[in-house]
Amino acid sequence: MPKLYVILLLIFAGIHSFAQERPFVLWNKNQVDIEPWNKISITVAEKMHYSPKRTTLDLKYGEILIEHQVLNWLEYGAGFRVSYANLQIGEWLQENRPIVFVNLGKDLKNFEFDFYNRFEYRTFKSLSNYFRYRQSLRMKFPAITEWGLQFYLQEESFLKLNGQGTHLARFYSGLTAFEKEHIEIKIYYALQKQEVLNNWLSADILGLNLSFQI
Repeated sequence: MPKLYVILLLIFAGIHSFAQERPFVLWNKNQVDIEPWNKISITVAEKMHYSPKRTTLDLKYGEILIEHQVLNWLEYGAGFRVSYANLQIGEWLQENRPIVFVNLGKDLKNFEFDFYNRFEYRTFKSLSNYFRYRQSLRMKFPAITEWGLQFYLQEESFLKLNGQGTHLARFYSGLTAFEKEHIEIKIYYALQKQEVLNNWLSADILGLNLSFQI
């Protein structure tokens, strides 16, 4: 019964949100993880944001991350991301972003809790550069099937460190649809809140993540 309740809750939240009049975006992320040394891994990823209404890409990026798993509950690392945002005027805005992060994790009675912390420096060619902090908390429910069907809830927020404060937040409900030794598939819905010119704008996101481990 609790598992059925969670499923119904997630479905209701998605249907209720899609019924609202706000932008709808599709996200797709693909990544490959390799572990060349013990407890040290390298992740290469690419991601795209697509707007069905405008039939255009809104954003695309590529990144590389190096991560050290110090303990079962602690990992840290650094990386670099290059992204391009579609300005809808025939130009793409390039951003270069160095990243450092520290993540914490804890299992409790078949539930998994993860707390993500990331500091980044956003640099632009034609905009002001600034530091930003991203935090995220995720709770994964016990797996339902042996192939890894597992629901999760997650929130994340972004804080500009130049005095402007929080300007972006997202709330996720999703599931790991398939998880084996070398592949993982995640499907999720997210409600996004973003501050633009002192107004908070909302958007609906439907995403698909594919992860491969070599």
